[in-house]
Amino acid sequence: MNAMKRRSLLYFGIGLAIFSASSLISVAAQSVRGVTRRVQFPRGTSSTTINGSVILGNKDTYIFRARQGQTIIADVTWRGTRVDNVEDQGLSGFTFILPNGESYEDPQNDTFIATATGDYQVVIRQPYRMSSPRYTFKLTIR
Repeated sequence: MNAMKRRSLLYFGIGLAIFSASSLISVAAQSVRGVTRRVQFPRGTSSTTINGSVILGNKDTYIFRARQGQTIIADVTWRGTRVDNVEDQGLSGFTFILPNGESYEDPQNDTFIATATGDYQVVIRQPYRMSSPRYTFKLTIR
């Protein structure tokens, strides 16, 4: 084998190794991918509806501001149905996070009283494998 062929094979092997490594990095990055956005209410309203989609293993995060004493209603409705036939208690598919970092995972109640003025978060993720990753998130602050 001449030197030119060996060099070409070496470059091909290095290129393949770099391509493989970059593919692994993008797959790892996808496992935490999702939307993070600040919720803005249309002028003159106290409610907004967001349509989204999140695949199993990913999460979407919505940040909004509320004043102490306000009522926050956070309702997530999944458009798909559960794929497996397990008959256990349904999970809401969201986590409610207070400004101090305290969180409530899969709350069964969708109404919260703001305990402090600050930024609140709702993190939405599929609670189990669904036939569709689409959801509707309705947020109301009064």
